[in-house]
Amino acid sequence: MTEHANAAGVRAAYAAYSSGDLAAVLDSFAPDAVFHVGGDGPMTGHHKGHEEIVAALTASYQLTGGSQVFDLHHVYADDEYGVVHVRETATRVSDGRTLDIDEVHLIVFAPDGRIADFRDLPADPARHDAFFDGR
Repeated sequence: MTEHANAAGVRAAYAAYSSGDLAAVLDSFAPDAVFHVGGDGPMTGHHKGHEEIVAALTASYQLTGGSQVFDLHHVYADDEYGVVHVRETATRVSDGRTLDIDEVHLIVFAPDGRIADFRDLPADPARHDAFFDGR
């Protein structure tokens, strides 16, 4: 059985992020997509549209010096929804603190297969917040 096209697209988006290809990452998001980051940190919020998504991704890159890695464990997708299980690791530039955490990313696809809605759900939200807000 072949992988659904949306699952393949998700894998390509994560590969693009890993290689620093921001243009390809953005191309995987619909122009009015919403990127949700929960918690209480400075990157928390509902980032709508490419400009706000770029700002959120850039902030993460600056905080981690590009050390943030998403190790894909499972990718499930159909025409409407996607679920991605990842292990996120990163090192904070300012003090060398590390993050190693499981996350689930929930995705809603636009009719053209691009990401319309993305939700970041870490296994330990308090630890995730503490890393990203500098605590």
